[in-house]
Amino acid sequence: MGKLGSEMKALAKHCGGSYKTVNDRIHIVQRFDLHLRTLNVQIQRVAQIKVRHIEKRLAQGISKRTLQNEMASLRAVLQQAGRKQIAEHERLTNQSLGLSGASRSGTRQAITQDHYRYVLETARTKDPGLAAALELARLMGLRSQEAVQSVQSLKTWKQAVERGTPRLTVVFGTKGGRPRETVILDADAVRGALENALTIAESCNNRLIDKPDLKSAMDYWHNQATRIGLTGAYSPHSLRYAWAQDAIRHYLAQGFSRKEALAMVAMDLGHGDGRGRYLAQVYGRRNEE
Repeated sequence: MGKLGSEMKALAKHCGGSYKTVNDRIHIVQRFDLHLRTLNVQIQRVAQIKVRHIEKRLAQGISKRTLQNEMASLRAVLQQAGRKQIAEHERLTNQSLGLSGASRSGTRQAITQDHYRYVLETARTKDPGLAAALELARLMGLRSQEAVQSVQSLKTWKQAVERGTPRLTVVFGTKGGRPRETVILDADAVRGALENALTIAESCNNRLIDKPDLKSAMDYWHNQATRIGLTGAYSPHSLRYAWAQDAIRHYLAQGFSRKEALAMVAMDLGHGDGRGRYLAQVYGRRNEE
């Protein structure tokens, strides 16, 4: 990483936001720095960045949503560096760049039951710990990092299920480090998955993913997920999509209005009750099928 990349990384850290937001922003500015060095653009300070440098980065056939995210991060860093004039330049607005109206729906889908069964059985033959984490992700709507770190909460969750608690608290691996509570949709299935995960962890150094640190565990999770068929539209996040659709149906069956159900599921997922419309657009698109 050059001097420009180092300065942008430091600025990205000071822009604020959750851990994941800051981490994503750092990756974006590092890609920007690498792009400029690949083009042999000889600048070493943020103060030297010009509009044309950013335009060159955006002319690479990247998807609209990705470009929107990149521009948001670059604007934040430029603002932090006092480059407001560049950050708000008329040539770099989303409208000028043709980024307005990009869909947030994405390309992922809720995993089908048949594909889920195939993936789970394949994982069980290769790595029972990975399979146990995948099963918890599907039954509890866990993010990838939450699933990988779930071993730290298995005993607590099992005790809660045995007490008949209707919700479980997710602490480790959450976005921004904010604990969240998620509703139990199938207590028997969750109890069985927890008992299985505990048995596996006890024989595997108290881990489900037997790696020495979180980074190597996450790398293993993503690599193996791809190999067993969790890729493209059916990425590991598709397990969370499927859980969200089950949860929407659960709340509707309890008599909640659709708006209330979406707000409840948004909170279960850790998004906050104001993300109901986003939830319907991204997570619940196939809920009516």
